Amino acid sequence: MTTVTSDDVLARLADVVLSVARELDPTGPRALDVVPLTGTEVMVMRWVDTNPGTTPSATAEATALRRSNLSVALGSLVAKGMVERRAHPDDARTAQLFPTARAAESVALLRSRWAATLRSALDGQGIDTAAVTSAVGLLERIEDGLRPSRAG
Repeated sequence: MTTVTSDDVLARLADVVLSVARELDPTGPRALDVVPLTGTEVMVMRWVDTNPGTTPSATAEATALRRSNLSVALGSLVAKGMVERRAHPDDARTAQLFPTARAAESVALLRSRWAATLRSALDGQGIDTAAVTSAVGLLERIEDGLRPSRAG
């Protein structure tokens, strides 16, 4: 049975999400040993990393970026060695985007750091795996609901 959630509770959830995000910021001062990226580059890199072989058009749509802004971010990611553009095997006019080995290393380092940070924050209280899994599911639903047109 679903109950109505108050605006106050939803606003508190958003506030906590923002606070946690600041602590985990991949562009923040704790990310000294990863490839430095802008917020836009992080958003594009996240999409390319989870959707290897995606096209610039699909990436623009999924990230809600204008093509000109996406083009600048992609150019920078290519220059930083994070994204590789390849011609589509069936249509050389279409570019496909792939994360590079350097991107994989950087993403793995960030994910490891994030896991350690969250483990440290939760260890004193014990980690409830079911609660963490439930929280991930809720946040993924929110993410999907914020951009219902986003393709997966």
